[in-house]
Amino acid sequence: MMKKTEIKRKEIIDAAFELMLSKGYEGTSIQDITDRINATKGLIYHYFGSKKDVAAAVIEEAIKPAYNEFWSHTWNELYGGGGNPLENIIAVIDKLYEKKGGEFSKTGCPLGNLILELSTKDIYLSRLTDEILLLWHVHIEKALLKAKEKRIIAKDADLINIGNFIIAGVEGCVMLSKSKHNKEVLKECFDILKNYIRSLQMERLIMP
Repeated sequence: MMKKTEIKRKEIIDAAFELMLSKGYEGTSIQDITDRINATKGLIYHYFGSKKDVAAAVIEEAIKPAYNEFWSHTWNELYGGGGNPLENIIAVIDKLYEKKGGEFSKTGCPLGNLILELSTKDIYLSRLTDEILLLWHVHIEKALLKAKEKRIIAKDADLINIGNFIIAGVEGCVMLSKSKHNKEVLKECFDILKNYIRSLQMERLIMP
């Protein structure tokens, strides 16, 4: 069971996450956070030294664990892809749409939003978001490596660049749906991305 101090700290992080998702890092103030949780600035500064420290906690303790848990399913043999890692990746994308599609079309991706905002403004926070991108890529690359080992994709497949393209595809689809304020745009874009992933599979599964 969480201690009261842990609960209050998490309350601050959760409020900051929601505010930064809707207003951005620059647009969110300490006052906004205190207003959201009906607290004082003194309480915020009891747990965090600055707004940057709050943002770092949002990235490290809210966004990063979610990405780690979600995308680790891509290489989990027991996930919904029937033992085919490519179908696992697709199943994760489907689950992403199912759980977050409506939210993404309104607010965009929390990671993508912060990357765009922070990349030229704050090196420290930008490095934290980069770490999540690297973690995300590691999970996809593990899935692609399993697909290569199973001779589902070609042995000379460029796993690094394929992984980069899948990540860029997911983020690009989310950004487009946010721009259009349309969840259906996200579905259609994800469908094209899924077709690309399936196209990586050799025309037939090599016989053992």
